[in-house]
Amino acid sequence: MNRDERIQFANYIGMLRERRNITVNQLTEGLCGERTARLIVQGKRSTGRPLREALLGRLGVGAEDYECYLGSEEYAQWKMQERILHCIAYEKTGQAEETLEKYHELYCEQGGGKNYAGEIERKLNRQFYLSMLAQIQRRQGKEAASREGTFTFREDAFTSLMEEALSLTVPEPEKKPLSKLALSVRELNLILELERCRKNGKKGLLPGERPERYREVIAYITSGRLDRRGMVKLYPKAVCFLCSCLMEQYGAEEEETDSETRKKYTELFTYCNRALEMLRDNGRMYFLWEILDMRERLFDKLEKLPGSGRGRSGGGDAFLRLRQENARWKQALENVYAQFRVPKETVDDCWLYRTKGISCTNEVIRIRSRMLGIGAEELCEGVCDIRTLYRIRSSKVSPQRWVAERLFEKLGLSGELVRTELVTSIPEARELMERLRESMNGQRWEEAEETLEQLKQLVSMEITCNRQALQRQEVLLSRAKKEIDKAECSRRLRDVLELTLPYKAFLAPGEKYLTHEEQSCIRNMMAGMDKESEEFQICLQRFEEIYQPVIDREELENVDGMYEFIMSYVGSQWGNREEYDKADQHSLNIIEGCLRNRRLWALHYSLYDRCWNHAERRKRGIPTDIVLDDERELNQCIRLGELAKSHIVSFYQKKLKCIQEKERINVSDY
Repeated sequence: MNRDERIQFANYIGMLRERRNITVNQLTEGLCGERTARLIVQGKRSTGRPLREALLGRLGVGAEDYECYLGSEEYAQWKMQERILHCIAYEKTGQAEETLEKYHELYCEQGGGKNYAGEIERKLNRQFYLSMLAQIQRRQGKEAASREGTFTFREDAFTSLMEEALSLTVPEPEKKPLSKLALSVRELNLILELERCRKNGKKGLLPGERPERYREVIAYITSGRLDRRGMVKLYPKAVCFLCSCLMEQYGAEEEETDSETRKKYTELFTYCNRALEMLRDNGRMYFLWEILDMRERLFDKLEKLPGSGRGRSGGGDAFLRLRQENARWKQALENVYAQFRVPKETVDDCWLYRTKGISCTNEVIRIRSRMLGIGAEELCEGVCDIRTLYRIRSSKVSPQRWVAERLFEKLGLSGELVRTELVTSIPEARELMERLRESMNGQRWEEAEETLEQLKQLVSMEITCNRQALQRQEVLLSRAKKEIDKAECSRRLRDVLELTLPYKAFLAPGEKYLTHEEQSCIRNMMAGMDKESEEFQICLQRFEEIYQPVIDREELENVDGMYEFIMSYVGSQWGNREEYDKADQHSLNIIEGCLRNRRLWALHYSLYDRCWNHAERRKRGIPTDIVLDDERELNQCIRLGELAKSHIVSFYQKKLKCIQEKERINVSDY
């Protein structure tokens, strides 16, 4: 970090501390000493990625919408972490275990060499190592159960791993109320896991879970200290643990009055409902099946009480409709998990440790300069000598921060090496950008227009990437309100794109690096293009060339949001061109990614595309090994679309009605 970046980071965390009412001591306790903490908040000390993420995590900031550029050494460590997470999520526990041991040797042990880490970084690296080792052990226990019918899992060993992992950054978690601490979702998760370990009373812990501890975690999550992405990552899990604990407790208690029993189960039902809505609003499936299963059990308990269920105080028909809806959603999830052979239960917590939008500074400089046709002498002029540039492009050395920033600016990129789509230190801007996206997706145009104007006043429009991001939304809003036609929309979007990237550079063959915003501009431009044109065909091919290496390297999780946005459209267009196998492959990548990584929004779209491709093959007499039932598939799309609160559900319902009324023969008539 250079001085300006250190100061900007210090200002950002300062504003977040003020908003969250977190002191410097609370923020840094267990992470670093007082002197180091003071230097960080004054902008006088650089922070490496592990510490930066830990501080932002304690301030409740998720990392899902960031683009972050790392030097080759830091990038190598991040790639190893992502490889471990991928192998755990995709049930490759042997590979995960092997890679984790290499990680421990390189980044957790003391020593010299290029992988040497300071005390703070080593501590955070070891916490990651212990957390992953625990998840691998749990996965191995599940795998053994599926093979042998017996769940073999050493609870005492798991408890030891969790205890040590938590103690590295929260040395005395029982000494103070959680409300007096500043905790990240990862630390809160360790607290949850340790409390769950008390269920069997292992490792010297007092036997029995404490519902009040789960309530304490839930209270922290909902206290306003976490952003919405942070909340949804952990709230459903905490609710599942609390409800499971109390359901057992209530079942073992002596008879109570009906009103007392109803009050207890209604409280749990309220928790589950909030968790469900949180998941639906954020398009996530963390513990979603478990929440639906718990609701089903609670429906059963409440229905058996006098005056409940179909009776007067239970809401009668409304109660029944809610129960049937829950059953349909749960069944749809079970069907799709079984269809693609992914466990419906949430076994790992990999999403808590995943950092997205990461790129290697060295590779970006190499790729982007070739892509734009900028020679070495022109690029390094006034920045560094040509020998240094060659060493940077060959990843022999990571560039100094100020060198990377200057080179990025010459390449049409923001000099900010850690940022969201807007360059600003104002936390409200991030929240407003999220609200703008929601308004646009929900087709609430007046609300979107108002939010857009607020953003223009809040962030600097002198910064190119800010101008690009907000102008793109402005053009899309004009198109949505039918103020401009498709062709004009596409033309204006090209102007927005070319604030940072010549369009011809994208169309030309060769390796590419595009920012998320640049990709979004081109994807939106394609909607207004002639679908039979050579230009449109080239755009399809270029996006495939960008993302195929990501699939080959099994790194989809790093870009899954952008992949879903870009490649679901590309796949659909290949289907329209009768390239059904190619279209199906994109759909399958998205479907498995959604199921493995518990993402909801793109799932029903890709299932529908796959169904449409199958119907088109059948219509044209093209042989296929896949057998899909149109009505069943559409029903599944409807249920998953309902869960995602998608406006496209009405489209699925119309198609289903056509089939049921036999007005059309098969799905290919869509």
